[in-house]
Amino acid sequence: MALANGVRFIWLDAYIGQEGECHGFKRMFRNALDPTVAMPPDAIDSLIRALNENVAPFLFADTRERAIEFIEIHRDKKIIFISSGSLGQHIIPHIVATYPWVHSFYFFCAIIENYVEFAYDYLSCLMIFNFELDLLVRLARDISEDIIKQGRAYMDLNEPKNALKCFEAAQTLNMTANTMDRLNSSFHAHLRILNGNTGLIQQARNMLNEQQQQPSEANEQRSQTPEDNDQLSQQESQGS
Repeated sequence: MALANGVRFIWLDAYIGQEGECHGFKRMFRNALDPTVAMPPDAIDSLIRALNENVAPFLFADTRERAIEFIEIHRDKKIIFISSGSLGQHIIPHIVATYPWVHSFYFFCAIIENYVEFAYDYLSCLMIFNFELDLLVRLARDISEDIIKQGRAYMDLNEPKNALKCFEAAQTLNMTANTMDRLNSSFHAHLRILNGNTGLIQQARNMLNEQQQQPSEANEQRSQTPEDNDQLSQQESQGS
């Protein structure tokens, strides 16, 4: 997972979060789908699995108290908070005022109009959706942008192996989101940055190849015998 050490998804919903409820839904979000299941995954399944495999795990809560507990436990992470509208409108003001490591909020509700007035105070960090697929598509694209930024940081640190993991994870998220988002036009801005001969993925591969070649060249130099070095010195002297 590209951001697993730095990100957590917390989902607050009175029904989804309960033990014994929504087993299939929670199983999908935790990437525990049986790979031998005969039915092909639908759009939501694919996006959920892409997020779990490439980003970070989901934590489910059915009460405000449980959600706050998760937030406090993971105070060293950047939290992305998903909630039903009915619970979210009561807990978000407290979270924003108390827990600065909660990065953004995604509402899922049946009627968006019921929460428009509330959302005005949180336009910089809150988005509202009334379809699961729309929420997951947007989440995948938003988090892929963060992964690309992290990959660039690894490139600056001369760590192309970690950078490549980030860039490939972002590529997977964007391609999955585009495939599943059948109601809107495909989003290619991130893919244009990642793909191609001069894209970030190829840049990371080139840097990694250069690093892998350097030790072998150094080993060849160390393996030369004194006689080889004497011959080389003589040849250089004759050439001069």
